[in-house]
Amino acid sequence: MVSARTGIEARRLSVVLPIFAGTIFLSAFLLFGTQPMFAKMVLPKLGGSPAVWSTAMVFFQAMLLAGYAYAHWLVSRFSVRRAALIHITLMIAVLATSLPIGIAGGFERPPQEGEFAWLLLLFTASVGLPFFAVAANGPLLQAWFARTGHAHARDPYFLYAASNIGSFLALLAYPFAVEPALKLATQSSAWAWGFGLLLAGITACAGLCVGSSASGRDAAPLVAEPVPASRKLHWLFLAFVPSGLLVAVTAHISTDVAAGPLLWVAPLALFLLTFVIVFQRRPLLRHGWMLTGQLLLILGYMAATAFNLHLDWGGELVLHLAVLFVTAMVAHGELARLRPSAAGLTGFYLWMSLGGVLGGVFAALLAPLLFNSVAEYPLLVVAGMLCRPGFTSHRPSRLQGAALIGLAIFGIAALIAHERFRTDMVRSFFGVHRVTETQDGRFRVLSHGSTIHGAQRLRQDDGTPVSGRPEPLTYYFAGTGIVDGIDSVRQARGGALAAVAAIGVGTGTLACQARAGEDWRFYEIDQAVIRIATDPARFTFFSACAPSTTFVIGDARLTLGDAQDGSLDLIVVDAFSSDAIPVHLLTGEALKLYMRKLKPNGAVLLHISNRNMELASVVRATAAGQGLTTWLNVPVHSATDQRVMKTPPNVALVMRPGVDPGPIVTSGWREQVGPGTTRAWSDDYADVVGAIWRQLSPK
Repeated sequence: MVSARTGIEARRLSVVLPIFAGTIFLSAFLLFGTQPMFAKMVLPKLGGSPAVWSTAMVFFQAMLLAGYAYAHWLVSRFSVRRAALIHITLMIAVLATSLPIGIAGGFERPPQEGEFAWLLLLFTASVGLPFFAVAANGPLLQAWFARTGHAHARDPYFLYAASNIGSFLALLAYPFAVEPALKLATQSSAWAWGFGLLLAGITACAGLCVGSSASGRDAAPLVAEPVPASRKLHWLFLAFVPSGLLVAVTAHISTDVAAGPLLWVAPLALFLLTFVIVFQRRPLLRHGWMLTGQLLLILGYMAATAFNLHLDWGGELVLHLAVLFVTAMVAHGELARLRPSAAGLTGFYLWMSLGGVLGGVFAALLAPLLFNSVAEYPLLVVAGMLCRPGFTSHRPSRLQGAALIGLAIFGIAALIAHERFRTDMVRSFFGVHRVTETQDGRFRVLSHGSTIHGAQRLRQDDGTPVSGRPEPLTYYFAGTGIVDGIDSVRQARGGALAAVAAIGVGTGTLACQARAGEDWRFYEIDQAVIRIATDPARFTFFSACAPSTTFVIGDARLTLGDAQDGSLDLIVVDAFSSDAIPVHLLTGEALKLYMRKLKPNGAVLLHISNRNMELASVVRATAAGQGLTTWLNVPVHSATDQRVMKTPPNVALVMRPGVDPGPIVTSGWREQVGPGTTRAWSDDYADVVGAIWRQLSPK
């Protein structure tokens, strides 16, 4: 009889680790698969802004904190049997009421102000409960594993590495496998099936724990040893810094390429990889190596910033991701070194999660209100140095501590005051807009990220001030694809355009293409851009060329829908987020909208210049998928143009078959026959990786 019981117990213990590890892996895979999937659903609501992902990270961090608090409550108050009953009931309720995941009703259009609050409400109503239920599983299952009697039960933190491997693989799989292969509706359905499988795994884990032969193991909740408040605050700080830096770095790099899953998941995947490494029994990367690497990278970052070194986008990407990785490795390595015993596991994760939430709130919500520039990035880099053991082990006296706190408060207050009075930068939900003058004083320039969005000549080459009507520069000077495309459509319509919708304001240079009697309406998502462009002290294109222009505020996919069907002669899509054109303005659904608003002989002119992505073949394929014709220009670049703020753009003209495109037929534009080899983009599918690869490939 004893032998039979021993055999049963041996078989139980043999499956404990694979079932727990597999369930934790699946839970983490679903948890972090939710983030890019649902954020992509939301992107068309807010113009593809990188801030959508920043807000999403804050929301998911907050829900992760709520899930960890719930897990801590279950572990500290209930036996495994009762905790399992509560949690399984919650999972069943989610399965019955909240799946598959989709955008909740009542959130069809965002407000013109308060985008952060609106987004947080949208995320809460749409995905809050499923994410909360899954978020609790990591610490909860690790705490249950500690009661199974397994040989490794005394130190279950290695399962945190398994959890983060699942998260890491989910983030890598999304842009390279899930997004290109599955539509959003299919992704949501697959997630629901995965959630059902997870429910089965959690039930099995609870059964293995409750069925333990060790008497009393499930009799009472776990009781952790007391932890000093200073240790908890230390945990919080070590989680705060890399979390805030993650948001800052993600916003920085996604501004210059594209707001989409690929650029979002790379920093987050590296962030999670640091957890995988530091919580291994024998970390692959030694903590000492990371401490040395941090010093070298920070010196490189400071040199690049101080001397305004211009790296290509690949070099920038590597530098900023490396700074994030080593800083997170240092901070998380200290967290791993200072972790408590298994009894204090859920409390430890709770404080870690709270620090992560506060870091995300600071970088995503507070920093845009406090700073006109991205000042939080260097602040967090400096804070990363304070995570080093030499700083954290120092115990100042009460007087020294008060002096340091006072000095820090004074320094931050001075920085905030300086930022609030800056006039060269304007920050909004959609990014940082910089208004500067060239060193020779000839031009005033508007830039977003590292991309110029417009310029106005202030002085002639001899230094005399410019007077009269401003000269269109950058992408809009005479003879470029944008100007030729507009003029060609105008001539094909008898010499005048009755109604034009221009998506994107910039400096307002495009307003100077309007002629008397034409009704031009500008669609802009960012009110800050309108304020800059209509301020005569900054730019005079609107005041000189079209002082009575009508502006429509909001995402063009939504606001253009209010225009009368069949009322427009021309739609000019000239919307940017630094060097990234919002993907949702190039999809098949977007082209359907444009065609519905155009007259039968109307046309869409798309500005598709981009340093990082090849978009001409995307427009061609997507237009062909809608039965439309595409014409592409062939820009001619010259060194002379560059010196006077002129950059010939890449432009596509899309219209219905048989519509006369005008004189461009004989001026070097090329008609695209058929869809080509690129797959059409839709709201469900956008191959950003392929677009980047085509741009990098030899021509």
